[in-house]
Amino acid sequence: MFRTLMLVLTSRYTIGFLSLLICIPMCITLIEVSRSLWIKPDLKEEMDIVTGIGIIMIGWGVLLEERRTLREIFGLLDGPDEGWQAVIDHACHNYGVGQLSIGLMAEICIELIKIPNTIIYTGEVDDYLVAAGLFFVGVGALLLVRHVLVMLFFLPRSVPATH
Repeated sequence: MFRTLMLVLTSRYTIGFLSLLICIPMCITLIEVSRSLWIKPDLKEEMDIVTGIGIIMIGWGVLLEERRTLREIFGLLDGPDEGWQAVIDHACHNYGVGQLSIGLMAEICIELIKIPNTIIYTGEVDDYLVAAGLFFVGVGALLLVRHVLVMLFFLPRSVPATH
């Protein structure tokens, strides 16, 4: 039962669908935060939004990156389609590392603002740092859209059998 659930959760279709779902709040973030940048004097809410999305990006990136490990833990390795699964693992690993790295960059931009000005003075550039974090969210959203396309449409149709 649990093995079947993990088989479904690690399928390319589930991963593609979840990547698409995660991309939706990222796109909403791009619209909402960009509206208030350079208008509001207090950007606490915008910083919280970018931070939250960055954490989701990091978490999803780690899960994507470790698809093969999850399959190993739940005994899903060495099936008859292992060559095909290895191709999916490789794609997930690459996009996961990208999502993790970009999410971390978004987080770094926001954390620079939170450090007291006596340590790192960001007084006049807070808006620009939020904009930079937002830029990384946008890049992450583009990466996820590409990941969805790869998972659902552009993986190779066949994989040579390994002996």
